[in-house]
Amino acid sequence: MAVEDSEGSTPLPEEIEQSPVAPRSGALSSDQLIERWWQDHFPGSAIARDTQAWNVAHGAKEMLKRLLVQAQDRVLKGSI
Repeated sequence: MAVEDSEGSTPLPEEIEQSPVAPRSGALSSDQLIERWWQDHFPGSAIARDTQAWNVAHGAKEMLKRLLVQAQDRVLKGSI
């Protein structure tokens, strides 16, 4: 089931898979998904106009990517 927002700006799964960010296999890494989401939502936003807010949000995005990698590693090692 695909979900669209009222303005139609949310990309559908097919659009994401066909984007230049997607690897040739069609599967996106969590890092690529986060970066795509960031580019779709933050540039031009109110946060982008405030340096301190931008830095905090960007730091949180980078932390999220690191945490997801750590979680994936734990799952692969069977510790979760």
